[in-house]
Amino acid sequence: MVKKILMAIDRSGYKERITTFTISLAKALGAEVTAVHVIDRSSFEPAADAYGNYMGVQIGPLEEALRKQAEELLSEAEQFGKKEGVKVDKEVIVASPSAAIIDYAKMNNIDLITVGTMGMTGLKQFLLGSVANNVITHAHCPVLAVR
Repeated sequence: MVKKILMAIDRSGYKERITTFTISLAKALGAEVTAVHVIDRSSFEPAADAYGNYMGVQIGPLEEALRKQAEELLSEAEQFGKKEGVKVDKEVIVASPSAAIIDYAKMNNIDLITVGTMGMTGLKQFLLGSVANNVITHAHCPVLAVR
């Protein structure tokens, strides 16, 4: 039985589809939803460190700006859920995306993860593998990939 759904949202064009599908599913099942956005620390730390050496830039303000964007993204999902009568909790995590989603789901006894299939493309996806693929492969619970 699915009572807790983890909805992983990124800034891709699929965020509306993921949100709509997950909220509709949660409404039908009477499930709780937690919307999570993972800020990939590895994508900004090297640049911030390099600039910091030359220009005095620190990671803190950059991370804070990314957190603010993430909160706005998750608030959209929360508002949609509220409109549909589904409570949506929000969580921003700074870590490796697939590992963070998998660990969060396991630690919080999530029954189902919904994730988009389109995030990285091209060479990045080839070299690193997609977040969706890693989550599908390693999660302890079922994963629903939304296209």
